Amino acid sequence: MIEIRSFSFAYRKNRTILSDCSTTIGAGEIVNILGPNGSGKSTLLKAMLGLLPIEKNAIFIHGRDITRMRQRELAKILNYVPQTHQGVFNYRVLDMVLMARISRAPWLGFTDTDHAMAHDALRRVRLSTLAERPYLELSGGQRQLVMIARALAQGGQYFIMDEPVAGLDYGNQYHLLETIRSLASSSSGDHAASFILTTHHPEHARFLGGRAILMKDGRILADGPTEETVTPPAIRSLYGLSASLWHKLSFFNG
Repeated sequence: MIEIRSFSFAYRKNRTILSDCSTTIGAGEIVNILGPNGSGKSTLLKAMLGLLPIEKNAIFIHGRDITRMRQRELAKILNYVPQTHQGVFNYRVLDMVLMARISRAPWLGFTDTDHAMAHDALRRVRLSTLAERPYLELSGGQRQLVMIARALAQGGQYFIMDEPVAGLDYGNQYHLLETIRSLASSSSGDHAASFILTTHHPEHARFLGGRAILMKDGRILADGPTEETVTPPAIRSLYGLSASLWHKLSFFNG
């Protein structure tokens, strides 16, 4: 599991971003992280990925302090799906997915196993027919699915996703969420895939289920089953919504 123990972080003195955050994330979980802008959601993800200079004894993966782990070790456990990915070079979709194997196959010496895992990852996100297509010719939704396929091919257990539906149209948002839900439910055991994602959409968290973590001002306010945590009173308080504005919203009512 991933363990976060009383973790605090500041980019510079007198500017604390996270304060005394604690949680654990086990195998096979979907964990939705919600909170207003500036609440520390993205910073928490970066810390889990080993991208920030954090103190020792704050974040552990499978019982190991991440400050004692190399990036190549973390890459074999953690899969990162960025918020958006535009790309620069017009690689084939298959090549984009194969790049995930670099941590296990340096110098681009991809094996038959690497190719098999890349093809299997594309199959699982239903993009096998696009394997030979240029990546830059895909839609935004298709590119996000390619990024998930790349994360799958990487072979790690934990998928860390920063606002994965940002910029997608309504249909592609829910197609991507359904893919996440399907991937989570299709694995089991101690090495089942876990998905940790930030979102600004309470209705998306309710759709995915699992657990929800509510954050504000760098602190974790609530952590529990999504149906019990993402409630109208909690969301109103979290985002500072007035009663008159709340009554105009409908995502909890239909």
